[in-house]
Amino acid sequence: MKILLALDSSTRTMDEAIKFATEKQAHLTALFVLDTTWNDYTGHDWLSGSDSRADFLEYVRDDELVSEVNSLATFRARCPLDCEIKSATGRVSEEILKELAGGDYDLLIMSHTFRRGLEVVRDAAGVILKEAKCSVYLVREEEFRCSMHPDIAQTMNTPAP
Repeated sequence: MKILLALDSSTRTMDEAIKFATEKQAHLTALFVLDTTWNDYTGHDWLSGSDSRADFLEYVRDDELVSEVNSLATFRARCPLDCEIKSATGRVSEEILKELAGGDYDLLIMSHTFRRGLEVVRDAAGVILKEAKCSVYLVREEEFRCSMHPDIAQTMNTPAP
């Protein structure tokens, strides 16, 4: 079994991928995508005539590089397995789909909500779910919890007549 982990800052997703790969004795590959689409997103006339646009794009590039270093270091520190680590550049969802297509993976594990570059404002999970040719495991940052009024909980625990 081959598993692809789409890296973002979620340590919970990293831990789930490591746990799953360990249990299934699967090969785990971690992929970090450096988002290079900010130039297109901001448009070419955004604050034209000033250095603000160029300064912003430089800031974003530097922030992306720091995110890459931090995510990869965190993953390496948490993963006791012999994993493959890859980096790519481009539009995040497209690069993940490219890796899935070329790598013959059985499973993609990623965060929901996926927090990488512009995927914060795009629906990366939605795009990938529509296009992926393998199973996709979405990991919530926090466990889903539900609370209810005690009277309702009591009614639910009572057998039907």
